[in-house]
Amino acid sequence: MLKKMLALVVTAALATVVGVVGTGAAAHAAPARDDSFNEPVYFVPGFTFDLLGRDPGHHCWEGYWKPTADAMRSWGWKGSYHTVSFYKGDNGCNTVIRENGDRDVSIYELGRLLAWNIYTSFSKNNISVDVVAHSMGGLIVRSALTGVAAKGSGWPPYLYIEDVVTIGTPHRGTNRASACAATYGYRQCAEMSPGSALLNALYQSPQSAQGTDWTLIGSDDDDTISTESALGMTAGHYLRYDANQGLEHSNVHQVVSGNYYQRYKNYYEANWSQGWGAPPARSANNSLYYWWRW
Repeated sequence: MLKKMLALVVTAALATVVGVVGTGAAAHAAPARDDSFNEPVYFVPGFTFDLLGRDPGHHCWEGYWKPTADAMRSWGWKGSYHTVSFYKGDNGCNTVIRENGDRDVSIYELGRLLAWNIYTSFSKNNISVDVVAHSMGGLIVRSALTGVAAKGSGWPPYLYIEDVVTIGTPHRGTNRASACAATYGYRQCAEMSPGSALLNALYQSPQSAQGTDWTLIGSDDDDTISTESALGMTAGHYLRYDANQGLEHSNVHQVVSGNYYQRYKNYYEANWSQGWGAPPARSANNSLYYWWRW
């Protein structure tokens, strides 16, 4: 579904996104926003869990990002893919930010490690990247940008992240995490609980030195992360899928075809629009390329 197009374009628009915070200082001019299919893309997964409390890890490709990543290639995306790993049970990943990690590693620390990986691989070479994140992965990205923007000790000096899309991310926490923390005591569950110190500390719409355009996607079918939480951060664009369409927390980031009833709003609009439109993966893809349309 098309977002409504403004006449006066991207650069001015990004400069006025509500909630922009201070950015990390760059040593040279940030790369211009290019809105191309050639950007490197980081795919950041979420929390992993089973009923026995084990650490099964992710298969970053086959079991997680392959449907979306393959579809993006078919839609013309040419940039390199970087599937992020941070659990000791992970496999099929090409970007390991933490070896032998578990659920007691702070989300904020994972954000720091992600920030260094992006900086070392791309930002210091004056190359910007895009990010697609699911569930807790969105908080990792938000932590990365917050720590750099806050000029934290031990963080890289700047980042160039052009666009971020979060899908089913608990920006305001989730009661499922509170139950997990009470049962298992995992730090990551505690940090994803409503009102946690981490959630209270993260910036609203943290920006890289290039400026960062955020799109938040949530589904009313998601029983793990409420739509209110998934859309619960200041952002440029919001997309909400109506209920009874099969877009659950476990699959919403992998749905690449079909038409879905949705509601959407951009920062420059007073009211929500609604209608039939693209599946979540296509909406995420388009949000990395066009700031002004799905």
